[in-house]
Amino acid sequence: MAEQSKDSSPGPLPRRVVTGNASDGTSKILYDDQGGNILNLEDGGKFHSPWWTDSVPADCSTATNEDPTGHRDFLFRTKDQLLLLGCYIRVVVPMHTTKLIDYGLILEGEIELELENGDKTVLKAGDLVIQRETNHAWYNRHPTQWVKIFFVLVASTNAVNDA
Repeated sequence: MAEQSKDSSPGPLPRRVVTGNASDGTSKILYDDQGGNILNLEDGGKFHSPWWTDSVPADCSTATNEDPTGHRDFLFRTKDQLLLLGCYIRVVVPMHTTKLIDYGLILEGEIELELENGDKTVLKAGDLVIQRETNHAWYNRHPTQWVKIFFVLVASTNAVNDA
């Protein structure tokens, strides 16, 4: 695998604008920042979750205006979870699985998806991947370009049954 410059970066995190309701019922901007929860990967890549929704239907009362990403660890396996995830991959994310349905939109770059049976496909900007509890790995074969993927992760019935 090609070496990467230590100062290469996926660029800034996306701006996050979260709206909500004030106690008087009027709408307002709650957060306008680059906030959320960040999990740094060993290869310099990162997962960025700008918001979590713990249940569906979601509670949008003023009692839930607190940022849900700021007070707990980065989780992928919770029941009734809807998770928005920005993924910045520099080299590889090893074989793994989640009890989720992952909807991933490739925003920038190219990435190879490999499944445990050896199936492989290359996804490019504009492609959408829908993973249904599959064991998979990601490979960025480009020596200098980051891959940016936006995921929406939804808990599956297996996640709910195992909780």
